[in-house]
Amino acid sequence: MARVKTYHKEDLRRDLLAAARAHVAEHGHLSLSLRSLAQQVGVSTAAPYYHFVDRRALLLAVALEGFEELNAGASAIAGSPAPVAEQLLALGEAFLDFVARQPRLVELMYESELTSPEINSALLACQDRAYRTLLGVMQAALPACAAVEISVRVMAFWSAIYGYAMLRSKLMLKPYEPSDLSAQAVDNGVLAQAVKAALAD
Repeated sequence: MARVKTYHKEDLRRDLLAAARAHVAEHGHLSLSLRSLAQQVGVSTAAPYYHFVDRRALLLAVALEGFEELNAGASAIAGSPAPVAEQLLALGEAFLDFVARQPRLVELMYESELTSPEINSALLACQDRAYRTLLGVMQAALPACAAVEISVRVMAFWSAIYGYAMLRSKLMLKPYEPSDLSAQAVDNGVLAQAVKAALAD
């Protein structure tokens, strides 16, 4: 009979989250269950319910961790002394890198039961934080632009970066990538065009 580990409450929550995130990274979120997670961590099947009322609550906690990591990086870029165009490039690069490293986590964050048919309010707050970070950068770059124009430019820039990242992650752009350019060169070119459009007169 397997030994059941004794945990301090917060230690168990942290280990459950780490195990859940590892599962999502390897297998995606659809097959994750509290029962299998309890067995993996080495606790009773009832133990996870002290921290997460159900599977959806666990998935939400994993997604929120992802957003915290993503938003922290974006805030650091936006707070740097780099020129605005370089900040926008860096924000795009950071998101592409995040998607490349953690595609299944991104799916949970943006395209899962947590976002459909209605987005979870906590995730919406995280997305709002990301939007406002990008909005601040754009406002600094274009102080003479009206608020409505800035908002449209932010949405256009974000849509271009997000759409490109998702299509790239699903290999849907592979047949159309120029054969004489590296993947990195293609990324750089797409990002440069998105920044150019965002900051155009």
